[in-house]
Amino acid sequence: MNAAHFVKSFLAITTAVVAVSAGVTTGTADAAYKCTGRASGWPGSWGSVSKQCVHFAPNDPKWGGYIIVGWGVQPGTSQQACVEGRMSRYTNPDKWQSLGCGKGNKGKIAWPRNSASMLEIRVKSASIGVALVEYGI
Repeated sequence: MNAAHFVKSFLAITTAVVAVSAGVTTGTADAAYKCTGRASGWPGSWGSVSKQCVHFAPNDPKWGGYIIVGWGVQPGTSQQACVEGRMSRYTNPDKWQSLGCGKGNKGKIAWPRNSASMLEIRVKSASIGVALVEYGI
């Protein structure tokens, strides 16, 4: 199994677990991610910002104004993390938006229509030691 296949499988499983625990019964847990990335952090401080995914929002009045980001820690570990994300901007960056804490979650990041930018993700460990997070949009 190559790394890209592992990441997609991991995120699909994590998303399914989060969706089931949150009571989601639609097919959203099976949705394929267009892009995946990794980020890490230590207890008490935010780790380096990960910029591995870009998103293009359409110029469509029906655009919802956000993207959904799914994330999870390494399976089979006692790791827990807090994750934040935002739309990258060269000047006047957006405020960080919480994507939740725990072993995995899904959350919304504001993303205006007719825009293209990198997604920025940062992680803080909520357990002893480093937290390694994989995310996808």
